[in-house]
Order: sequence, then structure tokens, then C-alpha cells
Amino acid sequence: MSIVVSILIAVAVAVALVLGSRLWFDRVQKRAHAQRIGIEALDVRRWREALDLLVQALAKDGYTQAAEVTGPSGMPLAERHLSRGNSRVLLIYKHGTSYLIGPAALLDAERRRQEAEMDEVIVATLGSLDGDALAQAARMKVACLDGPTVWSKVRDILDSGTQEAVAAEAEALVERPRRLATIAASVLGLGIVVWGGNLDPSSIASFAAPEPSPPMAAPAPAPAPAASAGATSATPTPANPASAAPQAMAASSDEERRGALAKAITALPEVQRASWSSGSTMIVALRPRISIDRGMEATCALTADYPFLRDVRLQMEASGGTEVRWRRCN
Repeated sequence: MSIVVSILIAVAVAVALVLGSRLWFDRVQKRAHAQRIGIEALDVRRWREALDLLVQALAKDGYTQAAEVTGPSGMPLAERHLSRGNSRVLLIYKHGTSYLIGPAALLDAERRRQEAEMDEVIVATLGSLDGDALAQAARMKVACLDGPTVWSKVRDILDSGTQEAVAAEAEALVERPRRLATIAASVLGLGIVVWGGNLDPSSIASFAAPEPSPPMAAPAPAPAPAASAGATSATPTPANPASAAPQAMAASSDEERRGALAKAITALPEVQRASWSSGSTMIVALRPRISIDRGMEATCALTADYPFLRDVRLQMEASGGTEVRWRRCN
């Protein structure tokens, strides 16, 4: 096998591996991160707001809202009466990612359907579904929606700010591993062909490098000027030791800056706690009766001492998670 053919095969294999790795991170990993972050964004909302979003999303499937359900005391329940065609549907919503819908929950849903004299019942949650519950739901003709299914229905009707924040957070999580996988795939692609074709790596280097031209005769050196009696011999300037700072020290400095910023924000009177959720996003939980605008004003006042705060995505959360906004300091 000639060197040219081997190099072409190496390039083809490397390109295939690079495209495969990028497809994995962009289509699989990024989508999984966006789904998890989106479900968490729904979880921090109030249950009624999340339920209203789900009802709006179900309208695309032909469901229309008929009435809100209240309990014996007149308090609203996490249920809705819907209709689709001639069928009346009871929607039961379980807010929170910790829910695991099992057979007992389905039996309770069927009981609620009979009490309300409805034709169908839908059980939805931001959590997950038990394997036995799925088989039982098929026998009982109960529709079940878990967290990923709810997110897929609600995702497109969320406000643009939330959608952009979720997408940016997912992109930040896959950026570094995707870059490392691209480099590894390139090296592996070349290594597979070199090993499989019994090639000498030096032959590839010699093929890529031009053949050196014969050396030309060096001109006669000019006579050195006579040194004066008072002149001293020149000594080389030592290299700047600060330019060779180890990467570990830079990484440590970056962690210290991030930790210092989190402590400074937590120390604000308006803030209850501040913590990093990723390398570019900080969660800022505000104290009771503190608005998000007031919290942003206090937080962004720290940009004078921490200029890199302008590059940080802030997930501002009102007390109790009643309101969540993604903001940046101008």
C-alpha cells in the first residue's frame, strides 16, 4: 500500500470518527442534558404554572380545557377536566421530579375518574413511571406521561428566554468533552491505519516534509570589532520566570476566583445562598420578599470587584422557587 493511499485512508477514518463523536455529543448527549435541565426548570416553577403549561401543550393533541377541579374545601387541586371530541378526560398532575408513579397511583387515578364520571384519565408527572405501572396502564387504558414526555410537549411553548438558557447550559456541558473527543478521534483514526498497514510513522513525516536542499557555502565571517578596554562581555538576558507558570496554578487561581465570587454574592443582604451549577452558570437564591430585579441590582454591583461576573449566566430564584429568571450583568 502506497503512502498516499494510506494517508487518504487515515484521513477518511479520522473524519468518520470525528463526525461520529460530534454526532454523539450534539444529538445524544446535548439533547439528554437539555432534557434534564428543562425538567429542572419546570420543577422550580409553581405546580399550577407547570400544569397550565401542560394543558396548553395538550391542546396540540386536540384536548381543550373544560374546568378547574377544586377539593371539598374549595382549594384548587392539581387536576383538570378536559375534553376531546365527545370524550371527557380527567388530567391528574403530580408536580416534582421525585415522583415515581406505581400501580397504586394508577388505581387511585381510576377511582378519581369514576367519581368524576369521566371517560378517560391522564396521569402526568415530572418524575418517572414504574415498569409495572406501564403494563397496568395499558390494561386499564390509562395514559401516563413521565418527565421526559412532559418536557417534550411543553418545550416549544416556553418563553424564548427559558429555551435559550436551557440550550446554552446544555451546550456548555458538552463543549469540553466534545473537543477532547474530536482530538482523540483524529489521533485514533491515524493510529488505526498506521498500525493496520504496518507503516513506519517516520515515512509519513518524510512524505509530508519537503526534501532539504543541499547546503550553501557559508560566507566568510566578518572580523569581530576589537573590544574596548573598558567594555565588559555581554551576558544573555534571563528568561522571565513568570511566563512559565504551571497550568495547575492557573486552574487553582480560576477555582479560587469562582469560590470568592460565590462567597461575595452569598454575603449580600438580599441573597440567601449562591452556588455554581456549572462552569458558566451560578444559582442565586434570594431571601423572602426580595424581587429578582432588586437581587440583580445588588449582584451586578459586584462587577467592579469581579469583572468576570459579566460573563456568568445567573439563575435568579425568588424565595421558595416561586419565580426563576436567567439573567446576565450588563
